[in-house]
Amino acid sequence: MDSHAQARDRIARLSRRDMLAATFASANLWGKESDGLRQATGLKIGEITPTSAVIWTRRSQAIARLDAGIRRKGHAPNATPVKPGENVDTFEGACPGGPGLIRVSAEPVSGRGKRMRTGWVEVGPQTDFAHAFRLQGLQPESAYRLSVETRASRGKPEEGALAGSFRTAPESGKSAMVRFALSSCQIYCRTDRPDGYHIYPSIQKFAPHFLLSCGDNVYYDSEDPVVNSIAAARYHWQRMYSLPTLVDCLREVPGYWQKDDHDVYTDDGWPGRVEPKHGPFTFENGQTIFRQQVPSPAIGKPMFRTFRWGRDLEIWLPDSRDYRSPNDAPDSPEKSIWGAEQKNWLKQSITNSTAAWKIMVNPNPIVGPDHARKNDNHSNPAFATEGREFRQWLKDNVAGRVIVMNGDRHWQYHSVDPGTGLHEWSCGPASDEHAVPPSRGEEKQYHRFLRVKGGFITVQLNPGDAAANLVFEHRDVHGVVMYQHAYRRPAV
Repeated sequence: MDSHAQARDRIARLSRRDMLAATFASANLWGKESDGLRQATGLKIGEITPTSAVIWTRRSQAIARLDAGIRRKGHAPNATPVKPGENVDTFEGACPGGPGLIRVSAEPVSGRGKRMRTGWVEVGPQTDFAHAFRLQGLQPESAYRLSVETRASRGKPEEGALAGSFRTAPESGKSAMVRFALSSCQIYCRTDRPDGYHIYPSIQKFAPHFLLSCGDNVYYDSEDPVVNSIAAARYHWQRMYSLPTLVDCLREVPGYWQKDDHDVYTDDGWPGRVEPKHGPFTFENGQTIFRQQVPSPAIGKPMFRTFRWGRDLEIWLPDSRDYRSPNDAPDSPEKSIWGAEQKNWLKQSITNSTAAWKIMVNPNPIVGPDHARKNDNHSNPAFATEGREFRQWLKDNVAGRVIVMNGDRHWQYHSVDPGTGLHEWSCGPASDEHAVPPSRGEEKQYHRFLRVKGGFITVQLNPGDAAANLVFEHRDVHGVVMYQHAYRRPAV
């Protein structure tokens, strides 16, 4: 291991150790995690800025997931919808919600700065007993610990506290080292350990400032039970995010979540598409539920957004489902995945950005190549016109300053578009069992690296290192580096 990697890992271990020690100290102040805890689906921390954070919480009926429930783990084409008379609350992994109240407390780990505590908020079935608290007035580039408490009703005692921790972003003018991870495609019937996925403790060990989850967080359409109701859709989220490895990771690692086809409706779905097997569940139901299940922009704000992490890095999170044209429409200059408003926003905001590095995380490929049979993204014939136009626009306006990343594909790759030189990184699926090989042929013109296994991507920005200013790594599910590529700092 070289000296740079040794120093990086030592900093990670120290920062994680200090953060955990501070988080779980002062039990009298923060409450003690107990057997009475009613938070079986954990908590999620997201949408971090220098001065704010969103804390997703949920009150469950029971203290733990239903591990002894009815087991439904079939995969397409054998997956079936929920049948009449079946109750998803009796299925393995179910975490039915419980009415009650929730509040959040947070304070700087350093002890310098005010402690904040929200009021008690009542939760009920309309939001699946979940609530997203939007904390404001935080200190930039500061470690925070938080505590989530629940109770059954006003006047009832608290049921114990679930602890968490996070660090706010540095201000946009501040030079800062940044570490983040990217994951995608986690299907429940292909977990790779009894308590979830190997990638989550591996991500914890890397100690990123944040995790990007770029879609297919759950699979409504291709594993049991196929979603045909709001209750079944919510069950998918309960079953997935009550897995211990996810609960442990996400209360320490904040994230930014994107949606894709499988976690909003159906494979290759678009607004207005009707799939009989999902009836009466709709695409619009899926849009609403996604916002209820993750920290997300406030209601009324679009899911496409950008965020800055210090002076040198800005990240774009476009939405690839809410605005797209039907996949089966003829390709044309008007056919779009992003829609006119979002595409104009992308171009304008990328042009105006002062960050040295601009990373665009699109749920689906822009470069590819993809399976020959697919017809869903910018590397496919269905959206070839928009794909060519946008890749060329990047070359003409910000050549060498934008890198694109994606999930969706079930193999890891680093591709370079032969026509424009655009680099694309795909993280692959969350487990090895969920990996499938790409079509063979033209990919040899594109791929710098190809691996048909599961895992995730890590990225580190090193402000003081011009030669290895931005380092991308493909890692396997255990966190072992399989491939690395370093980018020089671009000329400003």
